[in-house]
Amino acid sequence: MIDLTTLSKKRLDTVANRLNQLSLFLGQRDVNTLTTSALQQQFRIQRIDALALFGGSILEGANVMHAAISHHVAKHYVLVGGAGHTTPLLRTQMAQHGIVAPEDATESALFQRYLLEKFDDHVDLLETKSTNSGNNVTNTLALLKNQQLKINTLGIMQDATMQRRLAAGFKKFAPQITLINYATYAPHIVVKDNQLTFATTALGMWTMTDFITLLLGEVARLHDDANGYGPNGQSFIAHVHVPSAIVKADAFLHEMLQVPIRSANTAFKSSVK
Repeated sequence: MIDLTTLSKKRLDTVANRLNQLSLFLGQRDVNTLTTSALQQQFRIQRIDALALFGGSILEGANVMHAAISHHVAKHYVLVGGAGHTTPLLRTQMAQHGIVAPEDATESALFQRYLLEKFDDHVDLLETKSTNSGNNVTNTLALLKNQQLKINTLGIMQDATMQRRLAAGFKKFAPQITLINYATYAPHIVVKDNQLTFATTALGMWTMTDFITLLLGEVARLHDDANGYGPNGQSFIAHVHVPSAIVKADAFLHEMLQVPIRSANTAFKSSVK
């Protein structure tokens, strides 16, 4: 647990502001709303060739996919995700909303079930083998290729803490594709009653401690150095420019909150590079 009880109101305000800096940077959205009018204004297209929702997102991601389907923003809809470290949480969230799925259901199958039962939405493709953000990318590209779909534009939706890293993965493996990023939620943290809290609540939102831990594990991964995921490190992703303000905010929060850098779960590791 992150102990915030010793922080003054002024310090809490600063922590909230720095967390919001990171959240806005990591939770990349290239359009304000995922609608055909926004796509036309920003990208001069009527519809995305394919829109994919990735496992790892909280349940709110399924609602965002439903809204996109309702607005007919894409020609094809894809759910991506096998079984990973977030799968038990997603399954629990589904059960809390009256949707019971088999114990071996993948995250893409869980999202599919939710969309079908709640909205009668049908998606075109499921990818069920991915266990991490690296093979999320390569498996999705392989699936689209196997279906012989011509993909010039691809919408990608991931948990807000991991959206920018997912985009960097696609830029590495498919630089020719125009990406439309739309993180599945846009959190904003405020101080209320001397506590950090979310201004609005997304469906299935992380606890504040879990959200902070996820945020503070990302910037180090984005670095293009010997310890990062960029070409000069593990080469999982394309180069990402991390502004100095983000580096400073991340360093400040690590020092203030004493949060260790989140380690990758080796149970779901892949060797994709």
